[in-house]
Amino acid sequence: MLIKKFFIIFLMFFSINIYSKSLWTVKNIEFKGLKNCTKQEVLGNILFNIGDKISKNDIQKSIRLLFKTGKFSDIQVFFSTNNSIIFKIKEQPLIFHIDVFGNHIIPKKNFNEYLKKLGMEIGKQYNPYLKYIFIQNIKKLHYHFGRYQSSIRLLTNFSSNNRVNIKILINEGNLLKINHIKIIGNKSFSREKIISLFKLKDYASWWNIFEKRIYYADELERDINNLHNFYLNHGFYYFSIDKKIVNFLKNKNKVNIILKISEGNQYKISNFFINGNFLKYYTQIKNLISISSNEIYNKEKIQLIIQRIKYFLSERGYINTQIEINPEINFIKKTIILNFNININQRYFINQIYFKGNKLTKDIVLRREIKQSEGEWCNLKLLDLSKEALEKIKYIYDIKMIKEFLHDKDNAVNIIYELKERNTGSLNFGLGYGKESGISFNTSISKDNLFGLGNFFKVSAIKNDNQKYIDFQMTYPYFFDNGTNLNSRLFYNNFIYHFNDMSNLIKKTFGFENDLSFLINNANRFNVGVGYTHNSLINQDSTSNNSLIKINKKNLTSNSKEILDDQFLTNSLMNDITLNYSFLHDTLKSLYFPISGNQTYLIGKNTIPGSDNNFYKFLLDTEQYIPLDTEKEFIFSAHFKAGFGDSFNKSKLPFYESFHLNNSNYIRGFGVNTIGPKKKYAINKIQECFGYKKNNFCESIESIGGNAILVANLELIIPIPFIKKDYTQFLRPSFFLDFGNIWDTKLIQEKNQSDIKFIDFNQLKNFHSSVGFALQWFSPIGPLVFSYAHPIQKNENDQIEKFQFSIGKNW
Repeated sequence: MLIKKFFIIFLMFFSINIYSKSLWTVKNIEFKGLKNCTKQEVLGNILFNIGDKISKNDIQKSIRLLFKTGKFSDIQVFFSTNNSIIFKIKEQPLIFHIDVFGNHIIPKKNFNEYLKKLGMEIGKQYNPYLKYIFIQNIKKLHYHFGRYQSSIRLLTNFSSNNRVNIKILINEGNLLKINHIKIIGNKSFSREKIISLFKLKDYASWWNIFEKRIYYADELERDINNLHNFYLNHGFYYFSIDKKIVNFLKNKNKVNIILKISEGNQYKISNFFINGNFLKYYTQIKNLISISSNEIYNKEKIQLIIQRIKYFLSERGYINTQIEINPEINFIKKTIILNFNININQRYFINQIYFKGNKLTKDIVLRREIKQSEGEWCNLKLLDLSKEALEKIKYIYDIKMIKEFLHDKDNAVNIIYELKERNTGSLNFGLGYGKESGISFNTSISKDNLFGLGNFFKVSAIKNDNQKYIDFQMTYPYFFDNGTNLNSRLFYNNFIYHFNDMSNLIKKTFGFENDLSFLINNANRFNVGVGYTHNSLINQDSTSNNSLIKINKKNLTSNSKEILDDQFLTNSLMNDITLNYSFLHDTLKSLYFPISGNQTYLIGKNTIPGSDNNFYKFLLDTEQYIPLDTEKEFIFSAHFKAGFGDSFNKSKLPFYESFHLNNSNYIRGFGVNTIGPKKKYAINKIQECFGYKKNNFCESIESIGGNAILVANLELIIPIPFIKKDYTQFLRPSFFLDFGNIWDTKLIQEKNQSDIKFIDFNQLKNFHSSVGFALQWFSPIGPLVFSYAHPIQKNENDQIEKFQFSIGKNW
């Protein structure tokens, strides 16, 4: 026993003595060979410092850490007798210059960013191990662009001052065309039907005869997945792709694609059962499962049912519901029994809702759009409606809703809305020239999110020889807490009407409008308000030396009296108070280029007692977008506009309240404001007519408007065949059919042809129509619309403008 204890003590002493000899205290650390790295930078990457006790293991680990930085090609360590450690280091060379040759398809910006991520940029140390990573990843990028025969070489040229010049040589290769797609094993569906499901085709589409039929591996995988889903949606439960072969044809830059499939048998659903802990919701869930006996198995329909059940439960706080389908298959009868196994899990309440990304917009502006209340059970429907409401704010985009489950509370969740803000201010200037108006200046300044409070402010002004105009608008969203908006407008307009060669009418107008906009639901609003307008009419009579004379028939010459006999020139000063009301329904998807949904305006106004005039006006303006395919590339759109105005007595609607076709987007192919009733008056000399001459009468070029309008625009929006799909959010081509007209329903024909009168536009044959092609471009300066139209129904004296251009879209 004594000998055993002595032996143990001996071993402990021997171990301590050996360990003490393997440790030593560092008295100095030296680095040799450093040129571009500082001593402090290297010290930061080793495990010890002066005064520390270290072992050989610490040195080995420190060497590995230094190599991991990628800055050194060789490291040697020496020990001196005075406990100094000397690191002899050889640095990697510095990148002095990088040249890239042959790169065309990968954007230069993306290429340089990738080099930077790898540390391959001028001024950084070159790591040769990154060379192979770089080459492989660039090849993968080329595969994404359909370049499967690309080659990349990275050449290095080292100089004596430890610098390196890098040359990257890229041969992108050619695009591979699809020569033929062969389907083997199809019995229930024809080859043409199967190929119609594919994006990759071995023939050109009817709408794009120049399609190149390029092969993309990623696209082929998506096509195969679509084919698999197609068969599963038609009952072929055991459908499979047995073999996929892509043969690259040598020296032809073409590929043949062969797909060998097994369809299997078609199965029907004989019955279904619902299992799980769904509490009191059994009846509601059963009603959501719309499957009848002996119905063909359809994977897509079953997935939609699962989504409906999950959504139903998520409206009641169960946002983590799990549903599994357990099929029982009868191979003899070719039937399937579906078991819906439902686990509703925990019920969650909303702990907090907050926003990320709003640097300017105040939280209160965003929070007032939220339909879900904090502290209540989570309702996914209300959260989705909140997201849709946020998406309708013009200065907010790219909204993402994130659910954050709390670890300290088992059944609580935070909702985060991540978003981005657009620029909200604009300053525009314009300069133009017209034959009658001369040089025209226009300007506008607007702010969509004033002081981050969501208020809208805009001032517009126009100045030319015919017009002086200024308009001030202000909108206060949520003026009341229930979602009611307040809209205010002040305006002044001084406008000269050139009706004929003898007389010009000057109309001076000022007034204001105020209305409240009431929120009905997420898609509907109702507006009601009042407006006041003061109109001063002055006739500038050329027979009286162009002096301005207030309209007073006693002081006019016989020529002037003849001109002023028209009903709408009988008053010189008019004050109108109007009751304004409107209804807006808006379900459009996408703010700038809608892809689906409807937007309908129903607008009306009428004068009230105390006004000098006595009239009413109604306008219906609606547009509908209907996708014609699942990818929403082909879209049918229909725009319809109809309006009517009249007086409550026998007088006519005031001419300044008439409807006008003053936008080229109404009926394309015709001059702006040239469709509709015009003036026709007698002239003494043919030279006095500035419009259309016939016998002793002159007809004005521009329309004076009417009290009834009907316009329809039918369009087929198509994909763009020659550019990438990513650009379709900025460009939209379409074929269109436009038709419509403006009428004066209170037309009074005078037997005396010497009097001023309206041309009869009251006949159906005077509908105007055109067909053509249009291109919309959402450019950096705003939406631009180009159109080429061919009028197919027109009148003799119509102003034809086949090619037209406009900024913005204004129905």
